[in-house]
Amino acid sequence: MKQIESILGVVLWLHIMGGTLALLAGLGAMFTAKGGTNHRRFGKIYFWSMTTVFVSAVCLSIGHNKMFLLMIAFFSYFFTARGYRILHLKGLGRSQKAGMVDWLIVTVAAIFAVFLFGWGAFTFARGATIGLVAIVFGVIGSVFVSRDIRTFRGVPESRHWWYSHIASMGGSYISAFTAFIVVNVNIPGFGWVLWLLPSAVGGVLIARTVRKYRVKFAAG
Repeated sequence: MKQIESILGVVLWLHIMGGTLALLAGLGAMFTAKGGTNHRRFGKIYFWSMTTVFVSAVCLSIGHNKMFLLMIAFFSYFFTARGYRILHLKGLGRSQKAGMVDWLIVTVAAIFAVFLFGWGAFTFARGATIGLVAIVFGVIGSVFVSRDIRTFRGVPESRHWWYSHIASMGGSYISAFTAFIVVNVNIPGFGWVLWLLPSAVGGVLIARTVRKYRVKFAAG
């Protein structure tokens, strides 16, 4: 048992270091020219940092038997994987088709979205407000999964990959920032606010950013 706890202690440090690096690299990607060398460099660092966070989170949640954190790990990494993969799917609707890995990402995300919603409804009905958080995240995940299925099977809009990349990586960064807030800030009785507020504020900022680029590209 002590050996397992020691291993989990190391995994926790990897999780913290990966999360810290992801927060910094994410800022670098946000404030550098989109598509430029620095943006891509920060983006790669961010992706692999979030991959480290995901793998370590899965290990920690299983090791400590935390079902909610396991579902959150998959929910969060879905946005990271989605944001990365969409850059390789610029030809959807023309000669390109979504690959097996793309459908795998969507399928796994759908499964965990359903689990999040179901677990959340059951937990919230028993009086635990964390269930509300799971319900909201389950709905968000379902919305993005539905969008991906429509994109893979239909003819997506022009520059769909640009908008999806911004929305996905933005969502991924929100998840990393939320984890930082939840761990370091405590509001007795209102912990659910810390879980949901970053998504509410970040969602508005992402929508405004996407809208700005739609107007820009429409103008020529």
